[in-house]
Order: sequence, then structure tokens, then C-alpha cells
Amino acid sequence: MLSTGKAKKVIKYLIPLFIAVLSFSILAPKVSDSKTVQASLESIDNSQATVLAFAGATTAASLAMSAFPDDFATPLANTLSNMNKYFIFILIVLFVERLILTEGIKVALAYLIPIACGFIILGLAIKKDAVKAFGNKLFVLALAVTLVVPCSTKFTEVVCADYLVYVDETIEETSDGAGKINDILTDSEEGDTTLFEKISNAFKNAVQSISDLLDYFNNLIKKGGNSIAILIVTNFVLPILTLFFFKWLFGELFALNLPAPKINILAPKRDHKELAEANGITIDSDEEDDSSRRILDKFEEKGDEI
Repeated sequence: MLSTGKAKKVIKYLIPLFIAVLSFSILAPKVSDSKTVQASLESIDNSQATVLAFAGATTAASLAMSAFPDDFATPLANTLSNMNKYFIFILIVLFVERLILTEGIKVALAYLIPIACGFIILGLAIKKDAVKAFGNKLFVLALAVTLVVPCSTKFTEVVCADYLVYVDETIEETSDGAGKINDILTDSEEGDTTLFEKISNAFKNAVQSISDLLDYFNNLIKKGGNSIAILIVTNFVLPILTLFFFKWLFGELFALNLPAPKINILAPKRDHKELAEANGITIDSDEEDDSSRRILDKFEEKGDEI
């Protein structure tokens, strides 16, 4: 039967070995078909569709505004068209998130976690804390990569739902406005109706001058800027914060040093005479009362400890 110390040592080896086998042989092959990953992929697809729709709406509005006579709306049209660079950035981030979901999680489960467990076992075997610490850090990184995208997408759906509704409303308003402007500019009917009267009738708003029209466009640009900020936060900032949160959380968990319970092993009692005879000391019967002192003196001469 294994002693307590050997049993603890064997358990320290078996735990990372079990985690490595579980991660490589069971979790890695099935993670792509899991409901969590599929739900995250669907959320990313919806975000991509939103960004593309927003980009299309702002481009259409920019082209429509630039078609006004006398170029009075051209600066605002250029501002809308410059928003496309932010859409490209968000699409790149969404592509990276999709890549992490489809390939990164499998790599983390199939390779990073088993390699990390191997370093932990190696560190235990050669008694090198640096090797073991490297294995722990690699294991924490693999767990963070595995959880960052699913958790961030779920968090976005739950916490940022109202903000995403605002984005959808902005896209609809921008697209609708671009369509109405195009209809006004392509209207070939001549008559007593002025351009601003047509705009006022189309938008059901009192647009009586260039100033009123520019205010409308400025409000549209403000909403577009707010919507872009929401998309950047939900698709870029939150995943980054989630990654650092998990790295910190798992790092703190693995850094815990739990004190092992003290185990007192009671040795069988032996009297002074037996202890002395076991160590080659002869005690006369008339010196038995002082046997403890004689044993200690003898061990001190040999340089041993009791």
C-alpha cells in the first residue's frame, strides 16, 4: 500500500495526465459541433450582417448627399464615406473571432493544453519550478482562448441588447434616408414644388432651408458615430477585456498555494534501555535511572540527532 506522501505524488502526476487525455481525445474532436460554439458563430454572422448593412447604408447616403446641387452637402457626404474604414476594422475583428472559434479552440484543446500538462509533469519530475510555472501559464492561456469568444458573445447578447437595437434603428434610418433622397433627386416632375418642399414631404419634417437639411444630416452622422462606437465596443473591446479577465482569474486560481493538512505519524514507544541497545550503548542496571542523559550525551558525541 502506498504511503501518504507517495500517494500525493502520484496524484500530482495523474491529474495533468488525465486533463491532457480528456482535452485531446474527447473535447477537441467535439468542440466544433457544440451548441456553445454554434451559437457564437451565429452571433458573429449576425454582427457581420449588421456591419455590412451599415456600410451599405452609409455609402448610399453619402452618394445621395453628394448629388445635391451646389455641393452644399459634400462635406457631410465625405464624413459618412470615411466611416467605411471603421467598418473594415470591425469586419477584421469579427473574422479573427470566427477564426478563434473554428480553429483556435481546437488548437488550444488538442495541442496547447496537452503540451502545458506535459510541462507541468516534467517540472514535477525534475523538480524545476520554472518549468512547472511555464506549463501553468500555457494552460491558463489555452483556457482563456477557449472561453473568450463564447463568453464575450453571450455577454454582448445579454448586456448590450438595447445598444444593438439602437444600431439597427440607425441603419434603418440611414438606409431609409438615402432611399428618399435618391427618389427626390430622380424625380423628373417639374412644377412649383421646390427641392426643400420635396424633402419636407418625403421626411415628414419641416425642412425649409439648407440649415434644416444640414441639421438632419448632422444628426444622422452623430447616430452613425454612436453606432460605430457600440459595434467597436461589443465586437472588439469586450472580447479583449474578457480575455484579460480570464487570464487574471485562472492565473489567480493556479497561484493559490493551499496548505496541505498536517499528518502526525506516531512511532511505537520504546523505553530508554531498548533505544540505547539499538544504538550500541550498554546500560548497567544501577545506571538505568540516568539512561536518558547518557543516551543524549552519546548521540551528541556521534553528531546525530534524536
